[in-house]
Amino acid sequence: MATTTIRRRRRGPKAGTTAIPFLITVLISMFLFGGVALYFYNKLTAKNNELQPMQSAVNGISDSDINTILFVLDPDEPDRKNAVMMLRFDPVRKNIFCIGIPIDLQVVYQGKGMTIDTCYVNHGMEATKSAVAELMDQPIDRYIQLNSDGFQKLVNIIGNVTYRIPVRDQGLKPSDAEVTLDNSQFETMLTSLNYSNEEERGNVIGTSVSQLLNQCIGGEEYAHTRGETDGGARIARNLDGYFSSVINAVNTDITMKDFTDHRHAIRYVFEYAQAPARGMGVICDTAEDGTVKPNPVYLENLKITLFEVAVTGNGSAIPTDSNAENSGAAAGSTTVPAASAPAATLPAEQPAQTEQP
Repeated sequence: MATTTIRRRRRGPKAGTTAIPFLITVLISMFLFGGVALYFYNKLTAKNNELQPMQSAVNGISDSDINTILFVLDPDEPDRKNAVMMLRFDPVRKNIFCIGIPIDLQVVYQGKGMTIDTCYVNHGMEATKSAVAELMDQPIDRYIQLNSDGFQKLVNIIGNVTYRIPVRDQGLKPSDAEVTLDNSQFETMLTSLNYSNEEERGNVIGTSVSQLLNQCIGGEEYAHTRGETDGGARIARNLDGYFSSVINAVNTDITMKDFTDHRHAIRYVFEYAQAPARGMGVICDTAEDGTVKPNPVYLENLKITLFEVAVTGNGSAIPTDSNAENSGAAAGSTTVPAASAPAATLPAEQPAQTEQP
């Protein structure tokens, strides 16, 4: 009897069996790529939202917002030196220049030769502002005079500075590494009697104050020196309150109108600039009679540094647009500071033997 073999036909895979994994794969891919795309879209949108107010602030800033302020720190403690600094605020270029001024520089006031410190002690802030402006061949718009309390309040608002201590004094010793200074230690460093000369102290004043500002405004770059990474944004948000706090603790000719006119520029620099401050001292020459003057080449270079003049291809200096209206120099000419009368030809004035203001 013959045996019948039944062969079963091999079935192919069902269409649904292949489609389901394929569909799942597509959905996962869409989810992943969509999530990545959404992330970058949100980043770009946030950046665009950030740039919109920044662009609005930039549009309102002009050369009229560039100002120079003379600071004088007059410490309360005896056996301390006054500290003088010229600060140039340039929001057009997002720069703040901090220039420490040696107080033994020779100035002329009312026809008499004297040091900056003598001018300040005997004649006050207005006279000092005028004399320093003439000496440095720089316009100075306003002044701020601080005692110890006013200085320490200002530093508290900005935040403590981290700096390499260059001098030995009360609570201070020279350090190779940067050290965080509280406001009292910072004041001691700036007003110490123990520097080798005033030129050295002036350089410390300029560079340490610029460091203070950069550590506040610099963001992540300076995060290792401070616990705060958004100090500039904090000051921008609370600018009105901080201004009121400082203005009541110092002597100044800055008015509320001044602040209102330039509030937008100050806020812009603190919120959007990154490490905008540059610190420096004054390079000095000492004459045979012991009088100290700024080096003439330094004064010429300072104008270039402050963007007051631009250097042409042939090396000559011409006024920039922001200073063209106030300059009598013709285009292509070299700007050379006018020479002051020699100190030896002027009667010398000594510090008054009265208590400092």
